[in-house]
Amino acid sequence: MDIVTATIDNKSVPFYTVFFDKQVKGTDMRTLLRPQQYFDFSETSSQKLVNDYRQEYQAISSLLDQNSALLELAHQDWAHLLSTSDEGRQADYTSENLLRALIFKCKEQESYRDTVIRIDTSEFLRHFVRLGHKPMMGFTLLSQAFCILSVETINAMNQFITAFAVSQGKITPEKHRLDSTVYETNIHYPTDSSLLWDSFRTLSRLLSEIRNERPVLGIKNRFHDKKIKKLYTYISRNASSKSKATQRKVKRHYQTLIERVRWIYGVGQTILAQLENSSYEAPILAHYLPLVFKIVDQADQRVLQGKTVAADEKLYSLFEEHTELIKRGKAGKPVEFGHKILLSQTGEKFIHHYQVLRTRCDDTELLEPALEAHRSVFGQLPEVLAADKGFYKSMAQIDELETEIPTVSIAKKGRRTAEEVAREHTESFKAGQRFRAGSEGSISVLKRAFSLKRCFYKGFKNYAASVGLAVLCHNLVLLTRL
Repeated sequence: MDIVTATIDNKSVPFYTVFFDKQVKGTDMRTLLRPQQYFDFSETSSQKLVNDYRQEYQAISSLLDQNSALLELAHQDWAHLLSTSDEGRQADYTSENLLRALIFKCKEQESYRDTVIRIDTSEFLRHFVRLGHKPMMGFTLLSQAFCILSVETINAMNQFITAFAVSQGKITPEKHRLDSTVYETNIHYPTDSSLLWDSFRTLSRLLSEIRNERPVLGIKNRFHDKKIKKLYTYISRNASSKSKATQRKVKRHYQTLIERVRWIYGVGQTILAQLENSSYEAPILAHYLPLVFKIVDQADQRVLQGKTVAADEKLYSLFEEHTELIKRGKAGKPVEFGHKILLSQTGEKFIHHYQVLRTRCDDTELLEPALEAHRSVFGQLPEVLAADKGFYKSMAQIDELETEIPTVSIAKKGRRTAEEVAREHTESFKAGQRFRAGSEGSISVLKRAFSLKRCFYKGFKNYAASVGLAVLCHNLVLLTRL
């Protein structure tokens, strides 16, 4: 079947036509699946809650069996990139084992270690994962499996399950609502002093490791981490003081801290050049040095020179350098650190389109791609389009949309004419807004039940992949109830 385009970084990612053959297995060492069926040795329960829990996973298992293309897509990545061995446990696990374990982890919001423990100690979950008599896989293999899955593969899996839902009549094209939210990265609050301390301690650790590994370089520098930490601690404790004398001392400490980080940056550059000349690679040091330079530069401009640095030019984390600062005016959380994601849903709450935005943009720029995605899935535009005021651009835009969509339930910003007030008081518009309000509940479900509140994966690739996996699990659970 045709896999439609997915969206990442506000761009459409094309996919080729994929044909699936259930009998074909990968030519690599990792096995796609084992055809034999395993007995479920779990005992029946007298508790309705337990039976409902098991029925939900049995329904998910049935969906996965019906949509073997999901497994085929994941297997394409794992067969070529996930480590295997002739001996040991890694070669024993099929791609089916890995995919089902990852779905369980996402749905239950467990860590990799707890996922392994829960599956290994439950006969029912071992049956769901199709482990049979084999011992449970290690948590490191499960972690590697997720990190190897590409963003494009997970997007293709979501597009396939959407096409399945359409073909089965589970979702309909009549209604379309969309909203955006922020998926936060796992960083501490970024102050200049904390970023400088992160820079110093990270370079100090890396250079100390290189000194121990390559004594021939003759690195004799002493880094005095404790002295630098005292500078950072004093600044963080007294930065908000109203005493002018204290503020002068804080600025002097800042100046010393910046000088020390600039010094260790220079040491790192010198050592990196020596390593390159001796054909010894240090990719981690090469990765962090440009980031440290940017942190030192922005701290110097902001603290010592008193200049304002634009939000888009700042670095908010040494370890998650892709993080953005996003101001949405939310009560209790005026500033968020992460990325904006867009979620589009049908009337059945099925997420048939999503975007992960590496660079933030206005919601108005996301409306047209979302409608095109709706058209590509259903072959038509919705009859009801509902969104909040953030998606409003102009009345000319609304008038243009209403030529193709009967009900465009997007409120106008600012003053309204009598005609515009009458438009927003029609029953169809108010019904559309009631439908729109449900997107807030869906976002809450994704954050509470599918781990989309804070991303604990490193790097933007894994960040975007975790959004796709959460959407996939959400849709699988939803389809079991439709």
